[in-house]
Amino acid sequence: MRAAVLCLLLCSLAVLGWAQRSPKPWTIEDVIEQEAISGMDIAPDGRAVVWAKRYADWKKDRHVTDLYLTRLPEGRTIPLTRGGNDDGSARFSPDGRWIAFLSGRRAEDLKEGRQIWLIRPDGGEPWPLTNHEGGVRAFAWRDSVRILFLAREEPTLRERQLKERKDDAQVVEDREFWPPVRLFEIDVHTRRVRRLTENTDQITEFAVSPDGRYVVTSHNQSPHYGADAREQPRQFLYDLQTGERVEIFAERYLDPENFRWAPDGKGFYATDTYSSDPQWEGAGIEELYYFDLTRRTYSKVPLQWDWGLGSFGTVVPTREGVLVQLANGTNNRLAHYVRTDSGWERRWVSISDTSLSADHLGGLVLGPDGQRIVFAHSRASQPTRYFWARLEGERILEPRELVRLNAHLRERTIARAEVFRWRGARNHPVEGILYYPHHYQPGRRYPLIVLIHGGPASVDLDAWRESWAGYPNLLAQRGAFVLRPNYHGSSNYGLAFVESIKGHYYEYELPDIRRGIEALIQQGLVHPDSLGVMGWSNGAILTIGLTVEYPTLFKAAAPGAGDVNWISDYGNCAFGVRFDESYFKGNPWNNLKHYIEKSPFFRLDRVVTPTIIFFGTEDRSVPTEQGWQHYRALQQMGRAPVRFILFPGAEHSLVRLSHQRRKMEEELAWFDQYLFGRYQKPNAAFKADSPLGELLRRARVSRVDGLYGRRLDDGTLVPEFVEVDSLWVSRFEITRAQYRAFRPEYTYPAGTDNYPANGISLEEAQAYARWLAGKLGRPVRLPTVAEFEALERAVQSRRAQENTLDFWAGYSPNPDEVRQLQAKLDSLPRPDALLLEVGSRPGAGSGPLFDVGGNVAEWCLDATHQGVIRGGAAILPADPKSGYRPPPLTYVGFRLVYR
Repeated sequence: MRAAVLCLLLCSLAVLGWAQRSPKPWTIEDVIEQEAISGMDIAPDGRAVVWAKRYADWKKDRHVTDLYLTRLPEGRTIPLTRGGNDDGSARFSPDGRWIAFLSGRRAEDLKEGRQIWLIRPDGGEPWPLTNHEGGVRAFAWRDSVRILFLAREEPTLRERQLKERKDDAQVVEDREFWPPVRLFEIDVHTRRVRRLTENTDQITEFAVSPDGRYVVTSHNQSPHYGADAREQPRQFLYDLQTGERVEIFAERYLDPENFRWAPDGKGFYATDTYSSDPQWEGAGIEELYYFDLTRRTYSKVPLQWDWGLGSFGTVVPTREGVLVQLANGTNNRLAHYVRTDSGWERRWVSISDTSLSADHLGGLVLGPDGQRIVFAHSRASQPTRYFWARLEGERILEPRELVRLNAHLRERTIARAEVFRWRGARNHPVEGILYYPHHYQPGRRYPLIVLIHGGPASVDLDAWRESWAGYPNLLAQRGAFVLRPNYHGSSNYGLAFVESIKGHYYEYELPDIRRGIEALIQQGLVHPDSLGVMGWSNGAILTIGLTVEYPTLFKAAAPGAGDVNWISDYGNCAFGVRFDESYFKGNPWNNLKHYIEKSPFFRLDRVVTPTIIFFGTEDRSVPTEQGWQHYRALQQMGRAPVRFILFPGAEHSLVRLSHQRRKMEEELAWFDQYLFGRYQKPNAAFKADSPLGELLRRARVSRVDGLYGRRLDDGTLVPEFVEVDSLWVSRFEITRAQYRAFRPEYTYPAGTDNYPANGISLEEAQAYARWLAGKLGRPVRLPTVAEFEALERAVQSRRAQENTLDFWAGYSPNPDEVRQLQAKLDSLPRPDALLLEVGSRPGAGSGPLFDVGGNVAEWCLDATHQGVIRGGAAILPADPKSGYRPPPLTYVGFRLVYR
């Protein structure tokens, strides 16, 4: 009972401390450095989950992944791999003895490309299993000793000869020398590789049956397929026991994918897009099929749901049937389709924890036991969390957090978000996700930024989504509403809605967005003269269209990778034929008038909105030349300010972290200048860490009558505190003047009020802390050793500039030279003559914080609450190779902290 009461008290205090802590402002790095989990797999016994963590590696200038394993039910997580080698797609062997994964890590004599590696679940060093030229594209365990993998054949003689000649000329869509991609098998013990297929096309997907006998595959027939979709993929069923290959799904325009075998191995599930123009692989709705292995026939699973399967949803076979997520606008409804004697029965899935919703799950994975399940959960105003639970029929029971990521987001204000609905084009209902400004006050009108999704056959769900492409919380922090509209042509709203813009591009989407803005204005939320718009890909296409159709509506626009000329797009876009044939009534030579009418390029003379344009130089999805046409037209007409940013080497998405950061910096500065009116032009000649920058930072430091610190109402001089990673720290070491406010008999030479209080014992430092805590009403104390070491790491970049013996000697003396210098130090007029006024040397951090690594060493408390001395001092060298030896008490002072 006492333990329970104590736990409740501690939890209450923690919540109180959390509520009282001031949230930190969002930064661009907060968005880019978000961590995420992918590729979860559950051990055969259900007692462990392996997963990949994606995180930002600024040195590599990209996001990388490492593997982790979480033991259940205790929830203990251990790292399996390190180094950011893009380890992923981890899968347990059927007997649970091994974990296989793909990795781009290098090893001696290992060929380039991602190879299959093995590691034991209890850790240790991984080792490469495959060594295939060009790497492995996908793999799956056949049984506990054999792995099937997908890879292209080794280079041909012709390819090797061209490489020797350094001949890198490319034949576009070269059908004559189109390399086959085949299925191979490797033995885990012997590493012997066996080719299982001799197809002349390219296998793009495969799935192996639970007993390892059958494999279902999908084969791409032509290098032109990505562009024109003319030769549909073919699907085959391989019997690995007999060597038989049978074509399945031979019906024209039926080419299922996403194969998932039922646990009993009697068949598999697959999905296919249904549309009115399957010859172009046109946008439509996703349907579910089941292939019966015994009968060698397939049938459509009757979803009894007109909108089909959900975008970004998953298909998870169970022992009784299959779990699917059904399209439901801004969410996906989770349903269990159970096979009965009379057919399929749909049952809605629920979750026992009322703080979670079964309609807002993602990444569902069911373990081999059919009960253990893992998943992600988020809302637009709730960052993603990861759980494991037990599945019983249609109930997800006892969900528990798998692991907690993104601790920094718990110290940020999260914008309130809701589903917003209005009437759009053709008086159809339209909805989107609306984010409120941070610190929103009812009755006030705010700016609005419309953030438009790509696709167009995509959707903005009521789910967490902050990225370089769109970052609602950074915009809400600036005091803006953010609207993500699901316009006509979006998926997750049924066939009629997603196909409505075919032949009618721009005609419904632009009015949808305009009327959504008008609805917000009518409700008194948004100021009509403070509107901005942004988007990437199709979001940029519509952004451009809005600036043409409604020239004076927006104060600023930021399109990234958006088309302006559909005529050139037909040939330059990697999938231009299939996309433009579907959406623009055919090809441009037979429909030139329609293409001209739909291309904003021919009406850019209407644009007066300040526009910033972003493109990757290697973009083939929306070719870079589209950005040049857009920029050059606006630049030549001169009616609108325009800025064009190119990212060298980038394709359709920005992968390099430096590119993502620059895009966000440029975009925010553009909105600051033309929408928010808060733009301050950066001074390109000013270096922030220069002596001038240091002088300007000092000017922000609080002083009273020339003394560092601040005075309370009773006139008492007290130190100033700054926040460093949730810890409030005195900016300087406690000064002599501050210490004398507590102990009037403390004396020191005239003119040294701002020097650090020195010669201070542990008891004296703690007594001052207790006195100051009473004055401030805060739990002020000495830092722990761990806290002080964290401060040292935070100011590491300034270590060489601290007030240490290195500063006075004019170089970095080695131990022998330190001993030789001692004779000179002994001849100083005062024992503390090397001390300087606090803050004399450059500070570090945004605070800034001063003298952590020099001037006086400082008192800390170890784990047993005993006093220890840490940190550099003016009498000590800054040599990191030497063990730490505390200085004499003359060079010992202290600083204070609180949380």
